[in-house]
Amino acid sequence: MIQNLTPYLEAPSIGGKQAPVRACHRYLSNRLQQLDYKSALENGLPIGSGEIESAHRYVIQERLKLAGAWWRDHNADAMIALRVCRENGEWDSYWSDCNEMAA
Repeated sequence: MIQNLTPYLEAPSIGGKQAPVRACHRYLSNRLQQLDYKSALENGLPIGSGEIESAHRYVIQERLKLAGAWWRDHNADAMIALRVCRENGEWDSYWSDCNEMAA
């Protein structure tokens, strides 16, 4: 629990780089809703990071690491954004929005 960090918080007079407990406490305090695992499980949401950590293999690397392929940063970013859009099931919505903006 985040309260367990409180006794170990560095004094305010100690600079940020020398205050890792204070930095951790602040980071966690700003993200309490993201740490509500019980509600996430009740809503059928995944709480592990494995799915996200392994997704780079088939969402990003599969396309960007083709033999002989090379990418400029801007083009790679755009390709990754499109692949993520498709993987998230937002492909049709994305192109529909593009068509509306072009009209």
